Amino acid sequence: MAPKILQSFDLELDFLGEQDEQRAAIESSAQYFLKRFENSYTFIPIIRNMIAQEGLPQEFLFVAMVESEFIINAQSSKRASGIWQFMPNTAKSLGLEINDYIDERKDLIKSTRAALGYLKFLYEQTGQQWYLAVMAYNCGYGRLLKAIEQADGDTSLNTLLDEEKQYLPPETRNYIRKIVAMSLVFNDADFLKNNNLEYLLNRGATDTLATLKLKSGVPLGLVANSIGLSLNELKKYNMHFKYAFLPPGPADKEYNVYIPYEKLSLFRQNFDTNYKPNSAFILHKVQKGETLTSISRQYKTTINELKRVNGLKNSFLSINQKLVIPILKT
Repeated sequence: MAPKILQSFDLELDFLGEQDEQRAAIESSAQYFLKRFENSYTFIPIIRNMIAQEGLPQEFLFVAMVESEFIINAQSSKRASGIWQFMPNTAKSLGLEINDYIDERKDLIKSTRAALGYLKFLYEQTGQQWYLAVMAYNCGYGRLLKAIEQADGDTSLNTLLDEEKQYLPPETRNYIRKIVAMSLVFNDADFLKNNNLEYLLNRGATDTLATLKLKSGVPLGLVANSIGLSLNELKKYNMHFKYAFLPPGPADKEYNVYIPYEKLSLFRQNFDTNYKPNSAFILHKVQKGETLTSISRQYKTTINELKRVNGLKNSFLSINQKLVIPILKT
């Protein structure tokens, strides 16, 4: 198994000897990482399936594990977000939408499609060497090129990971090691058997979520009610929406809403697909001197409705605070 995993990253067998320390560290924290796998039961088969469809090595699942531990709404101090930890500009360049209402870095399927496409692009840019593509994903293609230039054009991993020369940042040097080590550990039948988790080896690449195409303004609560889920449970699969409704926009604009696959028949039975929202939503940025009273009068709504929609416990507002305003359609 180990030679196959190294081959997946275009690495030589001698790299295996360098993995002992990283592998030992992962195995010593085995229960933590195994818990992350357990908590991501819904998402991992989808990612596996998409990786297979794109023709990438299955070991690239562990890029997401190292980036975010499969936490859909993971957020870094550097403003990277989502399971694949995209920076805002990179995400937008890959076609992901980020605005006041939605952040598609937290959309499992769209962000995964973007990440796999980006990795394939980096693979071509780096001379079809997966280990170079993975490192470029972490530190940026420009930074990798600078490191190769400083190494006099040497792209071998042993050179680029040189701890003394430090051609690459420490984070990137550890990044590739950690991904390979995780691939080795979580494909080790003996290790999984000793932890009573052999079934992870056989977990299929199947879809566990169904994708609904719904129009702007639809409240997520209606979808939740139609399939017998709480709103909070539904939002766990749909963290790309910042509010409990689909973003406002043109009547023909559609958004992806994800539900457990086994709930699809209930949705088809209970949800009115011709539903048209009787209200639209806009964002209002609080200005100096404004109160809930003045804002409710401005938009012909009530203070209680503003509190309900925005989850406010009291009437205190701060300048530049964003409020969701329901606007009744006539």
